[in-house]
Amino acid sequence: MSERKSIRIVNYAVNGRGVGHLTRLIGINRWLRRYAAYCGVRCEIYFLTSSEADGVLFEEGFASFKLPSKTLVKETGIDKRTYLALAKQWVWHSLGLLRPDLLVVDTFPRGSFGELLSALDLVKQRAFIYRPMKQSFARRPDFQAMLPLYDVILVPDDEAQCGPTVVPTSAQGRVTHTGPVVCREASELWDREEVRETLGVAEDAICVYVSAGGGGDPTSEARLTLALEALRKIPQAHAIVGGGPLYRGRRQRGPRVTWLSGERALELMPGFDLAISAGGYNSFFELMFAGVPSLFWPQDKVADEQDVRIHRAVERGAAVSLPLECTGEQLSSALDALLDPAKRRAMASAAQAFVPRNNARRAAAELLKRVLPPAAVEAAQEAVDDGLLAAARDLGYELHTFLDLMAVLEPRPRAELDAESAGELSRLAVELVEAVAESGAPLDPVRRALDPLARKLPRGTPRERCEVIKRALLAFAPFSDWAGAGMVIRALRTEKEPSGSAMIEALERFLSGLQDEGQDLYQGLARLARAQEAHSEPPCNTDLLHEASAREVIS
Repeated sequence: MSERKSIRIVNYAVNGRGVGHLTRLIGINRWLRRYAAYCGVRCEIYFLTSSEADGVLFEEGFASFKLPSKTLVKETGIDKRTYLALAKQWVWHSLGLLRPDLLVVDTFPRGSFGELLSALDLVKQRAFIYRPMKQSFARRPDFQAMLPLYDVILVPDDEAQCGPTVVPTSAQGRVTHTGPVVCREASELWDREEVRETLGVAEDAICVYVSAGGGGDPTSEARLTLALEALRKIPQAHAIVGGGPLYRGRRQRGPRVTWLSGERALELMPGFDLAISAGGYNSFFELMFAGVPSLFWPQDKVADEQDVRIHRAVERGAAVSLPLECTGEQLSSALDALLDPAKRRAMASAAQAFVPRNNARRAAAELLKRVLPPAAVEAAQEAVDDGLLAAARDLGYELHTFLDLMAVLEPRPRAELDAESAGELSRLAVELVEAVAESGAPLDPVRRALDPLARKLPRGTPRERCEVIKRALLAFAPFSDWAGAGMVIRALRTEKEPSGSAMIEALERFLSGLQDEGQDLYQGLARLARAQEAHSEPPCNTDLLHEASAREVIS
Protein backbone atom coordinates (compact mmCIF):
# COMPACT_ATOMS: atom_id res chain seq x y z
CA MET A 1 0.00 0.00 0.00
CA SER A 2 1.47 3.34 -1.01
CA GLU A 3 1.74 6.21 1.44
CA ARG A 4 -1.17 8.61 1.55
CA LYS A 5 -0.16 12.25 1.35
CA SER A 6 -3.10 13.82 3.15
CA ILE A 7 -6.02 12.91 5.39
CA ARG A 8 -8.91 14.99 6.70
CA ILE A 9 -10.33 14.47 10.20
CA VAL A 10 -13.43 16.14 11.59
CA ASN A 11 -14.21 16.09 15.32
CA TYR A 12 -17.84 16.50 16.34
CA ALA A 13 -18.02 18.19 19.75
CA VAL A 14 -21.51 19.66 19.70
CA ASN A 15 -23.00 19.29 23.18
CA GLY A 16 -24.32 21.99 25.50
CA ARG A 17 -21.68 24.60 26.19
CA GLY A 18 -19.21 22.45 28.16
CA VAL A 19 -15.49 22.01 27.70
CA GLY A 20 -14.99 18.36 28.72
CA HIS A 21 -15.54 16.82 25.30
CA LEU A 22 -13.23 19.41 23.73
CA THR A 23 -10.45 18.71 26.22
CA ARG A 24 -10.65 14.96 25.64
CA LEU A 25 -10.64 15.34 21.86
CA ILE A 26 -7.76 17.82 22.02
CA GLY A 27 -5.68 15.22 23.85
CA ILE A 28 -6.40 12.62 21.18
CA ASN A 29 -5.94 14.96 18.23
CA ARG A 30 -2.56 16.19 19.45
CA TRP A 31 -1.37 12.61 19.02
CA LEU A 32 -3.16 12.19 15.70
CA ARG A 33 -1.23 15.21 14.47
CA ARG A 34 2.10 13.88 15.79
CA TYR A 35 1.71 10.40 14.35
CA ALA A 36 0.54 11.69 10.97
CA ALA A 37 3.53 14.04 10.85
CA TYR A 38 5.90 11.12 11.43
CA CYS A 39 4.18 9.19 8.63
CA GLY A 40 4.79 12.09 6.27
CA VAL A 41 1.07 12.70 5.90
CA ARG A 42 -0.53 16.13 5.83
CA CYS A 43 -3.29 15.96 8.40
CA GLU A 44 -6.18 18.44 8.18
CA ILE A 45 -8.02 18.50 11.51
CA TYR A 46 -11.28 20.36 12.05
CA PHE A 47 -13.63 20.70 15.02
CA LEU A 48 -17.36 21.28 14.76
CA THR A 49 -18.40 22.58 18.17
CA SER A 50 -21.04 24.45 20.10
CA SER A 51 -18.84 24.93 23.16
CA GLU A 52 -18.46 28.50 24.33
CA ALA A 53 -14.90 27.54 25.25
CA ASP A 54 -13.81 27.12 21.64
CA GLY A 55 -10.88 29.46 22.31
CA VAL A 56 -9.00 26.47 23.72
CA LEU A 57 -8.92 25.07 20.17
CA PHE A 58 -7.21 28.20 18.90
CA GLU A 59 -4.64 27.92 21.71
CA GLU A 60 -3.91 24.34 20.67
CA GLY A 61 -3.63 25.21 16.98
CA PHE A 62 -6.80 23.47 15.75
CA ALA A 63 -9.23 24.90 13.22
CA SER A 64 -12.85 25.04 14.35
CA PHE A 65 -16.32 25.96 13.18
CA LYS A 66 -18.52 27.33 15.95
CA LEU A 67 -22.27 27.05 16.54
CA PRO A 68 -23.97 28.83 19.46
CA SER A 69 -24.59 26.49 22.38
CA LYS A 70 -28.09 25.45 23.42
CA THR A 71 -27.52 27.23 26.72
CA LEU A 72 -26.63 30.52 25.05
CA VAL A 73 -29.55 30.22 22.63
CA LYS A 74 -31.90 29.85 25.57
CA GLU A 75 -30.35 32.76 27.47
CA THR A 76 -30.50 35.12 24.50
CA GLY A 77 -34.08 34.28 23.54
CA ILE A 78 -33.30 32.91 20.07
CA ASP A 79 -36.20 30.90 18.65
CA LYS A 80 -35.54 27.23 19.42
CA ARG A 81 -37.07 25.84 16.23
CA THR A 82 -35.09 28.20 14.05
CA TYR A 83 -31.91 27.28 15.90
CA LEU A 84 -32.52 23.52 15.59
CA ALA A 85 -33.20 23.77 11.88
CA LEU A 86 -30.08 25.86 11.36
CA ALA A 87 -27.92 23.57 13.51
CA LYS A 88 -28.95 20.39 11.71
CA GLN A 89 -28.32 21.91 8.29
CA TRP A 90 -25.04 23.42 9.48
CA VAL A 91 -23.68 20.03 10.58
CA TRP A 92 -24.94 18.24 7.48
CA HIS A 93 -23.54 20.81 5.03
CA SER A 94 -20.23 21.06 6.90
CA LEU A 95 -19.69 17.31 6.63
CA GLY A 96 -20.90 17.32 3.05
CA LEU A 97 -18.37 19.96 2.06
CA LEU A 98 -15.45 18.63 4.08
CA ARG A 99 -16.05 14.93 3.23
CA PRO A 100 -13.67 13.77 5.98
CA ASP A 101 -11.71 10.54 5.85
CA LEU A 102 -12.50 10.15 9.55
CA LEU A 103 -15.29 11.57 11.72
CA VAL A 104 -14.78 11.40 15.48
CA VAL A 105 -17.92 11.88 17.60
CA ASP A 106 -17.73 12.30 21.37
CA THR A 107 -20.39 11.10 23.87
CA PHE A 108 -23.58 11.52 21.79
CA PRO A 109 -23.70 9.09 18.83
CA ARG A 110 -26.89 10.60 17.36
CA GLY A 111 -25.46 14.09 17.58
CA SER A 112 -26.73 16.83 19.83
CA PHE A 113 -29.76 17.38 17.55
CA GLY A 114 -30.26 13.83 16.29
CA GLU A 115 -28.82 14.93 12.97
CA LEU A 116 -25.95 12.45 12.57
CA LEU A 117 -28.13 9.54 11.46
CA SER A 118 -28.49 11.16 8.04
CA ALA A 119 -24.95 12.58 8.01
CA LEU A 120 -22.77 9.53 8.71
CA ASP A 121 -22.93 8.44 5.08
CA LEU A 122 -21.00 11.59 4.16
CA VAL A 123 -17.79 10.31 5.77
CA LYS A 124 -15.51 7.38 5.00
CA GLN A 125 -14.72 6.17 8.52
CA ARG A 126 -16.74 6.82 11.68
CA ALA A 127 -15.43 6.65 15.24
CA PHE A 128 -17.32 7.10 18.50
CA ILE A 129 -15.72 8.12 21.81
CA TYR A 130 -17.91 6.32 24.33
CA ARG A 131 -17.23 7.99 27.66
CA PRO A 132 -18.62 5.89 30.55
CA MET A 133 -22.05 7.26 31.48
CA LYS A 134 -25.20 6.56 33.38
CA GLN A 135 -26.72 3.21 32.42
CA SER A 136 -30.14 4.84 32.09
CA PHE A 137 -28.74 7.11 29.39
CA ALA A 138 -26.56 4.52 27.64
CA ARG A 139 -29.41 1.98 27.39
CA ARG A 140 -31.77 4.34 25.64
CA PRO A 141 -32.94 2.70 22.38
CA ASP A 142 -32.03 5.72 20.26
CA PHE A 143 -28.48 5.69 21.73
CA GLN A 144 -27.94 1.96 21.23
CA ALA A 145 -29.38 1.97 17.71
CA MET A 146 -26.61 4.31 16.53
CA LEU A 147 -23.63 2.34 17.79
CA PRO A 148 -23.52 -0.29 14.98
CA LEU A 149 -23.17 2.58 12.48
CA TYR A 150 -19.69 3.38 13.81
CA ASP A 151 -16.61 1.56 12.52
CA VAL A 152 -14.75 1.81 15.83
CA ILE A 153 -15.94 2.55 19.38
CA LEU A 154 -13.31 3.76 21.85
CA VAL A 155 -13.99 3.76 25.58
CA PRO A 156 -11.54 6.19 27.28
CA ASP A 157 -11.34 4.23 30.54
CA ASP A 158 -10.08 0.91 31.92
CA GLU A 159 -12.46 -1.96 31.27
CA ALA A 160 -11.75 -3.63 34.61
CA GLN A 161 -12.51 -0.41 36.49
CA CYS A 162 -15.44 1.19 34.67
CA GLY A 163 -17.50 -1.99 34.31
CA PRO A 164 -19.24 -3.36 31.21
CA THR A 165 -19.88 -1.10 28.25
CA VAL A 166 -23.41 -1.41 26.94
CA VAL A 167 -23.42 -2.02 23.18
CA PRO A 168 -25.57 -4.11 20.83
CA THR A 169 -24.24 -7.56 19.95
CA SER A 170 -23.51 -6.42 16.40
CA ALA A 171 -21.13 -3.72 17.67
CA GLN A 172 -19.28 -5.63 20.39
CA GLY A 173 -16.32 -6.49 18.18
CA ARG A 174 -15.70 -2.81 17.47
CA VAL A 175 -15.19 -1.76 21.10
CA THR A 176 -11.70 -0.96 22.45
CA HIS A 177 -11.01 0.27 25.96
CA THR A 178 -8.03 2.60 25.72
CA GLY A 179 -7.70 3.69 29.35
CA PRO A 180 -8.14 7.27 30.63
CA VAL A 181 -7.35 10.14 28.26
CA VAL A 182 -5.99 13.54 29.32
CA CYS A 183 -4.58 16.37 27.21
CA ARG A 184 -0.92 16.38 28.32
CA GLU A 185 1.89 13.90 28.92
CA ALA A 186 3.97 13.63 32.08
CA SER A 187 6.96 15.12 30.25
CA GLU A 188 4.87 18.22 29.46
CA LEU A 189 4.02 19.04 33.07
CA TRP A 190 5.93 21.76 34.89
CA ASP A 191 8.30 21.13 37.78
CA ARG A 192 6.97 21.79 41.28
CA GLU A 193 9.41 24.65 41.93
CA GLU A 194 8.60 26.28 38.59
CA VAL A 195 4.87 26.15 39.30
CA ARG A 196 5.10 27.68 42.75
CA GLU A 197 7.47 30.42 41.64
CA THR A 198 5.23 31.33 38.71
CA LEU A 199 2.08 31.40 40.84
CA GLY A 200 3.72 33.19 43.77
CA VAL A 201 3.21 30.35 46.25
CA ALA A 202 5.59 30.19 49.20
CA GLU A 203 7.62 27.02 49.52
CA ASP A 204 6.21 26.23 52.96
CA ALA A 205 2.58 26.91 51.95
CA ILE A 206 0.03 24.18 51.28
CA CYS A 207 -0.97 24.83 47.68
CA VAL A 208 -4.62 23.88 47.16
CA TYR A 209 -6.18 23.74 43.69
CA VAL A 210 -9.89 24.67 43.69
CA SER A 211 -12.07 23.91 40.68
CA ALA A 212 -15.73 23.45 39.80
CA GLY A 213 -14.95 21.91 36.44
CA GLY A 214 -15.18 23.93 33.23
CA GLY A 215 -17.11 26.64 35.02
CA GLY A 216 -20.41 26.26 33.19
CA ASP A 217 -22.25 24.42 35.96
CA PRO A 218 -24.81 26.66 37.74
CA THR A 219 -23.37 25.64 41.13
CA SER A 220 -19.82 26.75 40.24
CA GLU A 221 -19.76 30.11 42.03
CA ALA A 222 -21.35 28.76 45.21
CA ARG A 223 -18.92 25.85 45.38
CA LEU A 224 -15.85 27.98 44.78
CA THR A 225 -17.04 30.38 47.47
CA LEU A 226 -17.55 27.54 49.94
CA ALA A 227 -14.06 26.19 49.24
CA LEU A 228 -12.35 29.56 49.62
CA GLU A 229 -14.13 30.25 52.89
CA ALA A 230 -12.88 26.92 54.27
CA LEU A 231 -9.33 27.55 53.08
CA ARG A 232 -9.16 31.01 54.68
CA LYS A 233 -9.36 29.23 58.04
CA ILE A 234 -6.08 27.42 57.29
CA PRO A 235 -3.21 29.95 57.67
CA GLN A 236 -0.72 27.95 55.59
CA ALA A 237 -3.14 27.33 52.69
CA HIS A 238 -2.72 29.15 49.35
CA ALA A 239 -5.67 28.66 46.97
CA ILE A 240 -5.16 28.35 43.22
CA VAL A 241 -8.57 28.78 41.62
CA GLY A 242 -9.32 27.26 38.25
CA GLY A 243 -12.62 28.94 37.49
CA GLY A 244 -12.70 27.32 34.04
CA PRO A 245 -13.11 28.94 30.62
CA LEU A 246 -16.90 29.09 31.03
CA TYR A 247 -16.98 30.62 34.50
CA ARG A 248 -19.05 33.82 34.67
CA GLY A 249 -19.40 34.26 38.42
CA ARG A 250 -17.69 36.62 40.83
CA ARG A 251 -13.92 36.32 41.17
CA GLN A 252 -12.93 36.56 44.81
CA ARG A 253 -9.56 38.21 45.34
CA GLY A 254 -7.46 38.46 48.45
CA PRO A 255 -4.34 37.23 50.23
CA ARG A 256 -3.33 33.66 49.45
CA VAL A 257 -5.80 33.41 46.55
CA THR A 258 -4.57 33.18 42.94
CA TRP A 259 -6.92 32.85 39.98
CA LEU A 260 -5.62 31.06 36.93
CA SER A 261 -5.95 33.26 33.86
CA GLY A 262 -5.52 31.18 30.75
CA GLU A 263 -3.00 28.66 32.10
CA ARG A 264 -3.85 25.00 31.57
CA ALA A 265 -4.29 23.60 35.07
CA LEU A 266 -2.95 20.13 34.25
CA GLU A 267 0.48 21.50 33.39
CA LEU A 268 0.66 23.15 36.84
CA MET A 269 -0.61 20.24 38.92
CA PRO A 270 2.81 18.97 40.06
CA GLY A 271 2.96 22.14 42.19
CA PHE A 272 -0.34 21.43 44.00
CA ASP A 273 -0.39 19.73 47.41
CA LEU A 274 -4.08 18.86 47.25
CA ALA A 275 -7.26 19.74 45.38
CA ILE A 276 -10.94 20.45 45.93
CA SER A 277 -12.64 19.70 42.64
CA ALA A 278 -15.72 18.60 40.77
CA GLY A 279 -15.59 15.01 39.56
CA GLY A 280 -16.04 15.52 35.82
CA TYR A 281 -14.13 13.23 33.49
CA ASN A 282 -11.25 15.57 32.68
CA SER A 283 -10.81 17.17 36.11
CA PHE A 284 -10.90 13.77 37.78
CA PHE A 285 -8.41 11.99 35.55
CA GLU A 286 -6.06 14.97 35.30
CA LEU A 287 -5.74 15.19 39.08
CA MET A 288 -5.23 11.44 39.45
CA PHE A 289 -2.69 11.38 36.60
CA ALA A 290 -0.73 14.22 38.22
CA GLY A 291 -0.86 12.49 41.61
CA VAL A 292 -2.75 15.25 43.44
CA PRO A 293 -4.59 14.14 46.64
CA SER A 294 -8.14 15.29 45.99
CA LEU A 295 -11.44 16.08 47.67
CA PHE A 296 -14.05 15.48 44.99
CA TRP A 297 -17.62 16.73 45.07
CA PRO A 298 -19.91 15.30 42.40
CA GLN A 299 -22.05 17.45 40.14
CA ASP A 300 -25.44 16.27 38.94
CA LYS A 301 -25.26 15.78 35.17
CA VAL A 302 -27.60 14.38 32.53
CA ALA A 303 -25.34 11.54 31.42
CA ASP A 304 -22.20 11.61 33.58
CA GLU A 305 -21.99 9.53 36.78
CA GLN A 306 -19.47 11.58 38.69
CA ASP A 307 -20.23 9.89 41.99
CA VAL A 308 -19.43 6.45 40.54
CA ARG A 309 -16.12 7.71 39.14
CA ILE A 310 -15.18 9.33 42.44
CA HIS A 311 -16.03 6.17 44.37
CA ARG A 312 -13.46 4.24 42.34
CA ALA A 313 -10.69 6.60 43.47
CA VAL A 314 -11.89 6.55 47.07
CA GLU A 315 -11.72 2.74 47.10
CA ARG A 316 -8.05 2.93 46.12
CA GLY A 317 -7.17 5.51 48.72
CA ALA A 318 -6.50 8.20 46.10
CA ALA A 319 -9.32 10.60 46.96
CA VAL A 320 -12.01 11.64 49.42
CA SER A 321 -15.64 12.03 48.39
CA LEU A 322 -17.64 15.04 49.53
CA PRO A 323 -21.44 15.03 49.79
CA LEU A 324 -23.39 16.44 46.86
CA GLU A 325 -24.76 19.14 49.17
CA CYS A 326 -21.53 19.69 51.12
CA THR A 327 -21.56 22.12 54.06
CA GLY A 328 -18.69 24.32 55.19
CA GLU A 329 -18.23 22.20 58.31
CA GLN A 330 -17.99 18.98 56.29
CA LEU A 331 -15.47 20.53 53.91
CA SER A 332 -13.33 21.93 56.75
CA SER A 333 -13.32 18.53 58.49
CA ALA A 334 -12.18 16.79 55.27
CA LEU A 335 -9.46 19.40 54.73
CA ASP A 336 -8.15 19.02 58.28
CA ALA A 337 -7.59 15.31 57.67
CA LEU A 338 -5.37 16.15 54.69
CA LEU A 339 -3.10 18.61 56.47
CA ASP A 340 -0.93 15.62 57.42
CA PRO A 341 1.92 15.41 54.83
CA ALA A 342 2.20 11.63 55.26
CA LYS A 343 -1.49 11.22 54.43
CA ARG A 344 -1.11 13.34 51.33
CA ARG A 345 1.95 11.40 50.17
CA ALA A 346 0.08 8.12 50.49
CA MET A 347 -2.87 9.49 48.52
CA ALA A 348 -0.56 10.92 45.84
CA SER A 349 1.05 7.52 45.30
CA ALA A 350 -2.36 5.86 45.16
CA ALA A 351 -3.57 8.39 42.59
CA GLN A 352 -0.61 7.83 40.27
CA ALA A 353 -1.04 4.07 40.58
CA PHE A 354 -4.72 4.49 39.75
CA VAL A 355 -4.00 6.52 36.55
CA PRO A 356 -0.36 5.75 35.69
CA ARG A 357 -0.43 6.98 32.09
CA ASN A 358 -2.22 9.12 29.57
CA ASN A 359 -3.79 6.92 26.90
CA ALA A 360 -4.52 9.65 24.36
CA ARG A 361 -1.77 8.21 22.16
CA ARG A 362 -3.38 4.77 22.18
CA ALA A 363 -6.74 6.23 21.22
CA ALA A 364 -5.09 8.23 18.43
CA ALA A 365 -3.30 5.15 17.09
CA GLU A 366 -6.54 3.16 17.01
CA LEU A 367 -8.21 5.95 15.05
CA LEU A 368 -5.34 6.53 12.65
CA LYS A 369 -5.23 2.84 11.75
CA ARG A 370 -8.62 3.37 10.15
CA VAL A 371 -7.12 5.65 7.49
CA LEU A 372 -3.40 4.76 7.31
CA PRO A 373 -1.54 1.44 7.09
CA PRO A 374 -1.45 -0.09 10.59
CA ALA A 375 2.27 -0.91 10.28
CA ALA A 376 3.06 2.76 9.60
CA VAL A 377 1.05 3.82 12.65
CA GLU A 378 2.84 1.26 14.83
CA ALA A 379 6.16 2.62 13.63
CA ALA A 380 4.98 6.13 14.51
CA GLN A 381 4.15 4.92 18.02
CA GLU A 382 7.75 3.78 18.47
CA ALA A 383 9.27 6.90 16.95
CA VAL A 384 7.19 9.52 18.75
CA ASP A 385 7.54 8.39 22.34
CA ASP A 386 8.11 9.93 25.76
CA GLY A 387 11.85 10.12 25.15
CA LEU A 388 11.33 12.24 22.04
CA LEU A 389 8.84 14.54 23.79
CA ALA A 390 11.19 15.00 26.73
CA ALA A 391 14.10 15.77 24.39
CA ALA A 392 12.02 18.34 22.51
CA ARG A 393 11.17 20.03 25.80
CA ASP A 394 14.67 19.91 27.28
CA LEU A 395 16.43 21.02 24.10
CA GLY A 396 13.85 23.70 23.30
CA TYR A 397 12.80 22.59 19.81
CA GLU A 398 9.46 21.77 18.24
CA LEU A 399 8.70 18.16 17.43
CA HIS A 400 8.87 18.80 13.67
CA THR A 401 12.60 19.54 14.02
CA PHE A 402 13.23 15.95 15.06
CA LEU A 403 10.83 14.54 12.48
CA ASP A 404 12.61 16.49 9.74
CA LEU A 405 15.95 15.10 10.91
CA MET A 406 14.53 11.58 10.77
CA ALA A 407 13.75 12.15 7.11
CA VAL A 408 17.34 13.29 6.55
CA LEU A 409 18.83 10.27 8.30
CA GLU A 410 16.47 7.82 6.61
CA PRO A 411 15.15 8.98 3.21
CA ARG A 412 13.05 5.87 2.64
CA PRO A 413 9.27 6.35 2.92
CA ARG A 414 8.02 5.94 6.49
CA ALA A 415 5.70 3.13 5.39
CA GLU A 416 8.76 0.99 4.62
CA LEU A 417 10.12 1.16 8.19
CA ASP A 418 9.19 -1.29 10.90
CA ALA A 419 8.60 -0.24 14.50
CA GLU A 420 12.11 -1.18 15.65
CA SER A 421 13.75 0.87 12.90
CA ALA A 422 11.47 3.81 13.66
CA GLY A 423 12.43 3.76 17.33
CA GLU A 424 16.13 3.74 16.50
CA LEU A 425 15.64 6.56 14.00
CA SER A 426 13.96 8.67 16.69
CA ARG A 427 16.86 8.13 19.08
CA LEU A 428 19.38 9.08 16.38
CA ALA A 429 17.55 12.35 15.68
CA VAL A 430 17.69 13.21 19.39
CA GLU A 431 21.37 12.25 19.50
CA LEU A 432 22.12 14.57 16.60
CA VAL A 433 20.29 17.56 18.11
CA GLU A 434 22.07 16.94 21.42
CA ALA A 435 25.42 16.94 19.61
CA VAL A 436 24.64 20.31 18.02
CA ALA A 437 23.56 21.69 21.39
CA GLU A 438 26.78 20.52 23.03
CA SER A 439 28.84 22.15 20.28
CA GLY A 440 27.19 25.51 20.94
CA ALA A 441 26.45 25.96 17.23
CA PRO A 442 23.04 27.23 16.00
CA LEU A 443 20.90 24.35 14.79
CA ASP A 444 19.29 25.87 11.68
CA PRO A 445 22.55 27.01 9.98
CA VAL A 446 24.18 23.69 10.91
CA ARG A 447 21.31 21.79 9.35
CA ARG A 448 21.42 23.84 6.14
CA ALA A 449 25.10 23.06 5.88
CA LEU A 450 25.21 19.42 6.95
CA ASP A 451 21.88 17.90 5.90
CA PRO A 452 23.18 17.55 2.30
CA LEU A 453 26.04 15.45 3.69
CA ALA A 454 23.57 12.72 4.66
CA ARG A 455 22.17 12.69 1.13
CA LYS A 456 25.68 12.08 -0.23
CA LEU A 457 25.58 8.69 1.54
CA PRO A 458 22.71 6.96 -0.31
CA ARG A 459 23.96 3.48 0.65
CA GLY A 460 24.63 4.29 4.30
CA THR A 461 22.50 3.31 7.27
CA PRO A 462 20.84 5.95 9.49
CA ARG A 463 23.46 5.28 12.15
CA GLU A 464 26.30 5.77 9.63
CA ARG A 465 24.76 9.01 8.36
CA CYS A 466 24.37 10.24 11.92
CA GLU A 467 28.00 9.48 12.78
CA VAL A 468 29.29 11.23 9.66
CA ILE A 469 27.22 14.35 10.42
CA LYS A 470 28.39 14.44 14.04
CA ARG A 471 32.03 14.19 13.01
CA ALA A 472 31.57 16.85 10.35
CA LEU A 473 29.92 19.07 12.95
CA LEU A 474 33.00 18.92 15.17
CA ALA A 475 35.35 19.39 12.25
CA PHE A 476 33.59 22.49 10.91
CA ALA A 477 32.76 24.05 14.31
CA PRO A 478 36.11 25.88 14.81
CA PHE A 479 35.49 27.91 11.64
CA SER A 480 32.09 29.23 12.86
CA ASP A 481 31.09 29.63 9.22
CA TRP A 482 28.19 27.38 8.37
CA ALA A 483 27.51 29.01 5.02
CA GLY A 484 31.08 28.17 4.03
CA ALA A 485 30.67 24.67 5.44
CA GLY A 486 27.65 24.15 3.20
CA MET A 487 29.68 25.20 0.17
CA VAL A 488 32.44 22.70 1.03
CA ILE A 489 29.85 19.91 1.41
CA ARG A 490 28.26 20.75 -1.93
CA ALA A 491 31.68 20.52 -3.59
CA LEU A 492 31.82 16.82 -2.69
CA ARG A 493 30.39 14.04 -4.84
CA THR A 494 27.88 11.34 -3.92
CA GLU A 495 29.87 8.83 -1.89
CA LYS A 496 30.26 5.30 -3.22
CA GLU A 497 31.49 3.80 0.05
CA PRO A 498 28.38 2.89 2.13
CA SER A 499 29.59 4.06 5.52
CA GLY A 500 31.45 7.16 4.35
CA SER A 501 34.14 6.47 6.97
CA ALA A 502 37.07 7.09 4.62
CA MET A 503 35.46 10.28 3.32
CA ILE A 504 34.85 11.77 6.76
CA GLU A 505 38.39 10.91 7.88
CA ALA A 506 39.76 12.71 4.82
CA LEU A 507 37.44 15.68 5.46
CA GLU A 508 38.62 15.90 9.08
CA ARG A 509 42.27 15.95 7.97
CA PHE A 510 41.54 18.54 5.30
CA LEU A 511 39.77 20.90 7.73
CA SER A 512 42.38 20.37 10.42
CA GLY A 513 45.07 21.31 7.90
CA LEU A 514 43.24 24.52 7.01
CA GLN A 515 43.19 25.43 10.68
CA ASP A 516 46.88 24.71 11.15
CA GLU A 517 47.73 26.90 8.17
CA GLY A 518 45.41 29.71 9.28
CA GLN A 519 43.18 29.42 6.22
CA ASP A 520 39.42 29.80 6.05
CA LEU A 521 36.84 27.62 4.30
CA TYR A 522 36.83 29.74 1.14
CA GLN A 523 40.55 29.19 0.72
CA GLY A 524 39.80 25.52 1.26
CA LEU A 525 37.21 25.66 -1.52
CA ALA A 526 39.84 27.10 -3.86
CA ARG A 527 42.15 24.20 -3.01
CA LEU A 528 39.35 21.71 -3.73
CA ALA A 529 38.70 23.37 -7.10
CA ARG A 530 42.38 23.19 -8.08
CA ALA A 531 42.54 19.53 -7.05
CA GLN A 532 39.51 18.78 -9.27
CA GLU A 533 41.06 20.62 -12.22
CA ALA A 534 44.09 18.35 -12.02
CA HIS A 535 41.96 15.35 -13.10
CA SER A 536 40.29 14.65 -16.41
CA GLU A 537 37.67 12.61 -14.53
CA PRO A 538 36.29 13.82 -11.16
CA PRO A 539 38.14 11.98 -8.39
CA CYS A 540 36.38 10.24 -5.52
CA ASN A 541 35.83 12.32 -2.38
CA THR A 542 38.65 10.69 -0.44
CA ASP A 543 41.23 11.28 -3.19
CA LEU A 544 39.97 14.83 -3.75
CA LEU A 545 40.31 15.73 -0.08
CA HIS A 546 43.74 14.08 0.19
CA GLU A 547 45.06 16.03 -2.77
CA ALA A 548 43.51 19.29 -1.55
CA SER A 549 45.25 18.72 1.78
CA ALA A 550 48.68 18.46 0.15
CA ARG A 551 50.85 21.60 0.35
CA GLU A 552 51.90 21.39 -3.28
CA VAL A 553 48.30 22.16 -4.33
CA ILE A 554 48.72 25.68 -2.94
CA SER A 555 49.63 28.08 -5.76
